[in-house]
Amino acid sequence: MKKNEVLINNEKSIGIATICGWLLIGFGIMDFALSFMGINLTGFLGPISRFSPIAAGLLGSFLINTDKN
Repeated sequence: MKKNEVLINNEKSIGIATICGWLLIGFGIMDFALSFMGINLTGFLGPISRFSPIAAGLLGSFLINTDKN
């Protein structure tokens, strides 16, 4: 081994849960913004569709936090 050789690898990898979490948060933001324009992305859920942006955001943040280990 040479004197100036670095043994630590500082590369960071992004997991599948993090990617899915950010996609869910993005969907929640889009769903919330489009609801003001009269477009309901989750109309098939019935009256529960009011809370779908909140649920998507919470689920997305949960997935991001579980992948930080």
